[in-house]
Amino acid sequence: MPIREKTLTVLFVLSLVANTFLLAAILTPADGSSPALSKPGEVEVLPTATLAPLLSMEAIGNRGVASMQVPVILRRIEINQNCPLCRDGVIEEATMVNVSVEVIPGRGRVLVQTTPLTGIVFQDAANHAVAAAANRSQMDLTENDIIFSIQDPGEISEIDGPSAGALMAALLLAVLEDFPLNESVTVTGTIDAEGHVGPVGGILEKAGAAAASGKVLLLLSIENNRMTDNQEDVRWFGGLRLVRQRPVVKDTKEYIEENLGIQVKYVATLDDLLADIRIAPKELESRSPMKLKSIYPPESHVSG
Repeated sequence: MPIREKTLTVLFVLSLVANTFLLAAILTPADGSSPALSKPGEVEVLPTATLAPLLSMEAIGNRGVASMQVPVILRRIEINQNCPLCRDGVIEEATMVNVSVEVIPGRGRVLVQTTPLTGIVFQDAANHAVAAAANRSQMDLTENDIIFSIQDPGEISEIDGPSAGALMAALLLAVLEDFPLNESVTVTGTIDAEGHVGPVGGILEKAGAAAASGKVLLLLSIENNRMTDNQEDVRWFGGLRLVRQRPVVKDTKEYIEENLGIQVKYVATLDDLLADIRIAPKELESRSPMKLKSIYPPESHVSG
């Protein structure tokens, strides 16, 4: 073997020996004892975060049902029979529908009935409502199915939108926490997983439908506290009458109470909503079913 190759071989062996001694010095504890090794079959368990205790549905029974009326905006297409080439009109009208929730043993699913057909936005609102109710109640719903249903005396082919989200969350909490609901109250508003009640459209139409159905209190999101109304300015030039409309911002609560005859209260969170929609045990004992309708008696207003 050439001298050069022998020299390289010797240097390589010396390098390996030096690295071995260095590694042993690093791994050996200061007291000279051998490092502890896991015994065969042992697994090291890392500490985990402590979770808040969740109640199970066993505390309230295996199933429960709650229902309430909510105002919604329905859109229907009006076909012009006299003019085939004309565009069909879209008619919007408000009505009251009955929304119910049922909790049954299951697999943690959120189900929405398909008759009438429900749109993606409504189904998404149902998921947010379940998340908000579960977060507030701290109940484990993974072994239960939540079923939302819609009933209407008329014929509704399809319903969509997020405005029933806040009510759906309240209905589910009524089942989970077993409390009665004040049927003279209704609400329109969105809900998110944190329990914030958000704004919706069609407030005046919904308020009118709620008042016509006998409701005496309408709960709205605080973000719906302003509305725009058109005010007419009339001027005369000789015999010519000129009318100009200008937008005027008004308080929604004041406008509805003065013109539609139903009281309005603003809410910001799910807790705010429950304060008016839930009947307290003491109040339930002191009032007969007939008196529950008059918890919020409407004030006398002249309709405009």
